[in-house]
Order: sequence, then structure tokens, then C-alpha cells
Amino acid sequence: MKNTELLIYMLEDIRKVTLKGIDGLTKEQLFAEPIPGEFPIGAYLMHLGECDLGWLKVMDGKDEDKELSKRAYDCKWFDAGKDYDPPKEVIEIEEYIDVLSKCRSKVIEYIKTLDDSVLDEKYTYIRTFEGKEYPREYTRKWIIYHLIEHEAHTRGQMFMLIRMAGFKNKGDNN
Repeated sequence: MKNTELLIYMLEDIRKVTLKGIDGLTKEQLFAEPIPGEFPIGAYLMHLGECDLGWLKVMDGKDEDKELSKRAYDCKWFDAGKDYDPPKEVIEIEEYIDVLSKCRSKVIEYIKTLDDSVLDEKYTYIRTFEGKEYPREYTRKWIIYHLIEHEAHTRGQMFMLIRMAGFKNKGDNN
């Protein structure tokens, strides 16, 4: 098995487990604060989509799919800071799933174009935050690993909040 094939398998598997964990929740539960002052579970879900698109842009150097980015509430909901502009109305469950599926599919389709030999190539990405530039060096392998690691971390937060809110009981996310 090639490394790219293994990475694709892991990206698909982790997303499948994430979506299984929200199975049975209502659209209202996904949209409501699970506990006071916390982001809704749906915001965490869309954050996974926006991360897929953001890191894909770092890897392939192409502009993001603006419509899909908008549907994922990129930089508008989860940790948006002063640009906080979350959705005003409850989002249908199918919309979350469709956005997540399309975002992840774009990453997977990109990885399918790669040969294992390019996974460790280093290149610099300059992130601008509050007017200051932060150059960082990445490899495609690290970025893909980070998408997997980040989803596992975010999923753990979501599942804990789901239980704390009483939406599911211990063990129900498995």
C-alpha cells in the first residue's frame, strides 16, 4: 500500500467515525450551544470542513472553492474573532453532511494526484494574522497528518460536549 493510499484511508475512516458520532442528533441540537458559552456542535462540524479547504489551499496553491467555503462558514462561526457572523437559522443535517463530504472529497481527490515521493517536499506558506506575516514550513505529509489529528481532537471535544449537554449518554458516540 502506498503512503497516499493509507492517508486517504485514514481521512475517510476518521470522517466516518465523526459522522457516526452525531447520528441521532437533531438539527436543533447541532445548532444550539451544548453548554452556555460554547460553540454549537454544528460549528465544530463546519470547522472541520473549513480546515479541509484551508489546508488544501496550502498544499495545492489554488484559490479555495468560494461557494463551498461560504457554505462551511469559513472564518465566520468557529473561532472567528471579530468577523463572527454565524448562521442565523437552523441548518439542515443534510447540509452539514454535504459540506463535510464535499470538502473532504476535494482533499482526497488532490491526494490521489500525488506520488509518495512528493509527500516530504518542504515548502513555505506565509500566514497573515492581524497584519503580521508568519512564514511556516510544511510538508504535504504533515498537513494531511494534521487534518487527521485535528479531526480526532475536535471530535473528542464534540463528543464530550454532546454528553455534557445530555444529547447522548456515555458510550453512545461509539
